[in-house]
Amino acid sequence: MKLAVISVTNKGAELAGKIAPLLEAKVDIYVKNGRNPQSEPNTYNCLSDLVHEIFSVYDGLIFIMATGIVVRVIAPYVKDKRFDPAVVVMDDGGTFAISLLSGHIGGANELAQLVGNAVQATPVITTATDVAKLPAADVLAVKLNLAMEPFASLKTINSVIVNGGKVAFLVDKELDGYAQYICSAAELNVPLADTSELAFSENYDAAVIITDRNFPIAKPHLYLRPGSLAVGVGCRRGTSGAEILSAISQACQAIGRSIKSVAIIGSTTVKEDEIGLLSAAQQLAVPIEFYTHQQLNECIEKHALALSNFVNEKIGVGNVCEPAAILAGRTSKLFLPKTKYPKVTVAITPVRYR
Repeated sequence: MKLAVISVTNKGAELAGKIAPLLEAKVDIYVKNGRNPQSEPNTYNCLSDLVHEIFSVYDGLIFIMATGIVVRVIAPYVKDKRFDPAVVVMDDGGTFAISLLSGHIGGANELAQLVGNAVQATPVITTATDVAKLPAADVLAVKLNLAMEPFASLKTINSVIVNGGKVAFLVDKELDGYAQYICSAAELNVPLADTSELAFSENYDAAVIITDRNFPIAKPHLYLRPGSLAVGVGCRRGTSGAEILSAISQACQAIGRSIKSVAIIGSTTVKEDEIGLLSAAQQLAVPIEFYTHQQLNECIEKHALALSNFVNEKIGVGNVCEPAAILAGRTSKLFLPKTKYPKVTVAITPVRYR
């Protein structure tokens, strides 16, 4: 975690110098010009200009100053809890550490506790689920590295929780790593039941489900998507990122899976410079692996995969998407065999739990 500690007073500058070495992270200190820094940190003249420059650069910002100042100075840059940095505010006496912004997803609640422990300040946390000591879906998602879908449902789920409703936390038994999800969630005091419990809708008001599949659910619900799918892609030269993403999306829908569960893309080294393919991986925020002809051919032979003479003549290997998906997923199981879309072929395999 990359952090910035920002102060405006002499006492604040001294406190920043004490805090920084106690945080287990890369920390940059910013003090106002002439405010008696203990060391030689970064200096600034205008707080608004500084925040404009660094707001999106750090994972967390610790402001040592009045809360009102911080609210006003960060207001123009606050956009979305999925992307905003953690913001913690301290008084320059070191009495309180207030979690102000992005408490769960950004980690401000944890950061406030960390800062509080470092200098014996009282952490101030106001998120309703934390105050009531109730499980929160976004905390579970962050801790287990799961994507939330649809994100708009998070507000509904947390509202049900804090208003005393019954939220079922469930996990798909078909997932690789099923038992590990149960153990990891238990460490967060979130008991997970099997998705078979979805059938008993009278027992819950809303549901949070760890799965890469879609279920017919009448009640409010939020999916937590694991990175459980490897996608092998072959494409014509010059195919756009939008066309490739469309093909991947249709392929995921064909097997009842979510595109948010794509963990990796595989293809041939012939496509290493294919702009559309690189763009698709970037938009999905997943790595892409390129395999040599030798690797693909060995996989084709091992798994007796079908060959295309046309593809073989074009690029020198008779099948791209299926062996690339198998190699990327490190598995032998195909969820979706080679499927043709305009300018694109796609195959999908599960990914071993990581």
